[in-house]
Formats: sequence, structure tokens, C-alpha cells
Amino acid sequence: MAPVIPSERRSSGPFRFAAVAAVLAVGTAGCSIDLSDWRPGGGGGAEAEESSDPVDAAPLLEEALDSLAAAPAILAQGQIGNSDGGEVKEASFTVTDSGATTGSVQEGESEAQVRMGDSKMFVQAPDEYWLNQGVFNPDSDQYGENWVRVDGTQMGVNPAAVLAPERLSEALRELAPAGGEATPENLDGTAAYRIDLAGTDNRVWVTEEEPHRLLRIEIEELVPKDAESGPRTRLNISEPETADVEQAYDDLIAWAEDDLGGARDARLEVAWDGQLDMQCETGGQCTVEGTVRDDSVDEGSGTVQVRMDASFENDELGEQECDDTAKLEAGGTVTLSCSVDYELAPSSTPQEYEIGGEGLLSTRGITGNARDELVETLQTERQTTLGEDESAEESPDEEGDSE
Repeated sequence: MAPVIPSERRSSGPFRFAAVAAVLAVGTAGCSIDLSDWRPGGGGGAEAEESSDPVDAAPLLEEALDSLAAAPAILAQGQIGNSDGGEVKEASFTVTDSGATTGSVQEGESEAQVRMGDSKMFVQAPDEYWLNQGVFNPDSDQYGENWVRVDGTQMGVNPAAVLAPERLSEALRELAPAGGEATPENLDGTAAYRIDLAGTDNRVWVTEEEPHRLLRIEIEELVPKDAESGPRTRLNISEPETADVEQAYDDLIAWAEDDLGGARDARLEVAWDGQLDMQCETGGQCTVEGTVRDDSVDEGSGTVQVRMDASFENDELGEQECDDTAKLEAGGTVTLSCSVDYELAPSSTPQEYEIGGEGLLSTRGITGNARDELVETLQTERQTTLGEDESAEESPDEEGDSE
């Protein structure tokens, strides 16, 4: 039986990496937003009208927030930023009552498309966008070609957590004043009332016309339920038409079915922990094993799917490939291992073969089963949000067959 040994160039070291992430220092370019607009009395807000007829704020705000909580979806357009200052992003999100989200964020000259379902948020953006995000993984060079899973901290906002209608209503109720007055103002041509909330820089505008509806929010820190911090927001709020909500769900379902096959994950930075170990046995079976660690600079949370793609090669025997995936928890390590078998027949004149190889570490934003579950969840949420009766969609023939 002919023995197989690893190539000499591999015997004393790890597999070579098939991809190297280049670390670039990139300066922020593009337009800037004047944060003075966010201060009381700043430009770009509502124009005050002289009026001697303010009204009690509580009934107006309660009616507007009740209407908001009952909405099947909202359209939120405006600006988001860190509560402690820094860059402000232009954002536009359609967010349903389930938290399903479709929209975009403009950061500098780069626009990122955002999709969210079942609490999983993904971004599709050009390479220039990712160079400014400070995430460097072995597969970072693939981000510009794929959807990439991120978290609310990286995006600057978690739409499902703070902009789903009922959750936004709850967050604003926490800031509602015990009393106070609503001041008449002209908001971009619409007769409105401004209501100052608790805190220095928190206020909302509601329609003067009944029924009172929420028009705009300016919140110093919009904190999700059970969270300690949140984004600074200046957003115009409206309720989209039913057809627009239907389209949002149709787009999300098609996206989950067709576009997430190569999705990556940027929530953690991952790296090999030490060298890869390659072993070959007499008869042609070769195995590679390596340990992956969470290499994030900042403390993260959650679990990321990591994958190793390994290849073994010999000029006479050819090339074989194998792969392995595992779940890496934040702050932890996990081992990946896979094998190939050249199935060499026993021989009276044993021969040695040098086997070379290489390995590639990457991430996966969602697996096949999880993607199917996401599609099912979005389909169920669509029916609930739009009040659709699934049984009513069956044809008479289908009903007869089921009986």
C-alpha cells in the first residue's frame, strides 16, 4: 500500500491562507450634516408660528401614539446618529408591525441597502462602504458582492427594536410629559402641534387635524425596550399605503428566497487560532484541522457561522476538496475539521506522494435551514400584518383535494 505524506512545504507550517484581508486607513469623505439642526431652535426644523392658543399636550399625544401602535407599518425618513455625537446618516426605512424592514442608509458617498426579518439584519453595500466600517475578516473582500449580516450597533439603529410601530409608540410613551402644552407650528406646510417630551432635546410633532397622527420625532436617544442606549433620531413618520406594505413583504420574501445563498457575517471578526494541522495516512486519507477564535477588538455578542474550505492537491493524484462549518460564540473558539480520501490500492511496491493543500476561513450569514425558516416567518408575518386569511387563498379544487 502506497503511503501518502504531506508536502515538505506543508509539514512544518499551516495551510496557506487563500485570502488575505488588507487593512486600510481611510479618511471620511463626502458631505457632512450640521448637527446644530438637532439642537433646540436649530435650523431645518419646524417654523414656529405666532399663536396664543396652545392646547393640552396629553390628549393629543395619547391619540397619536395609540394610532401609531395600531399601524401595520410606518415609513421613517430622516437622520440617525450616535447619541454621543459623531457622523449622522441619512436613512429611509419601511418597518412593519412585526419588525420586518426594507430600506437604505446613506453614509458619505456610499448607500447601503438594508433588509431585516425575524430579527436578522443584512446589508448590501459597495466595497467603499465596508472600508469605513472597521471590520476585517478573511472574507471581507467578498462583502461588496454579497449580503452581509450586521447588528444594530454596526448599523447605528435596529429598526425592528425601535421603529416597529408598537415599539416606537412604547418608547415615546416613556418620554411623555406628565402635563404640558402642545404648541401650534407649521411643519413643512402642514398644520401641526409640537410637543416637548421629557429631556432636553426630545420632541414630537402631531397633526393639528383630527384624528391626530405622529408626523416627526426628534429624540436625543431612542432606547429600545430592555436596552441601555439607542440612536439619536430625527425622522419624519408616515403610514404607507396597503399596496406599499404588500410590496415590502413581497420584496423581503423574494430576497430571502433568492439572494442570501452567499451571505456573509460581519458581527464578529474571526481568525485562525494558531496553525492548521494536516495529517495524511497510508492509503490516502488526509485530514486538516484548525481552531477559530473570536478576534474582535470590541466585546461582541451572538453566534456566527464559520466555515473552512480545504483543498488537497498532487500532480499525479489530482485535487480533492472538503469543508466544515460550526457555530462560533462571541469570545470563544471552535474547531473545524474535514477529510478527503484518495483511496490508494495496496501495492507490493509502496510509493510516497507529496500532498499540498490550502485552507480558506470564511463566515456565513445564514444557513439553508435557517433561510427556509426566515421565508416561512416572513410569509406568516405578511398574512398577520395585512389581515390575510391563508385558507381563503385555496382554490375550490385544492379544498376538495384536501378533504
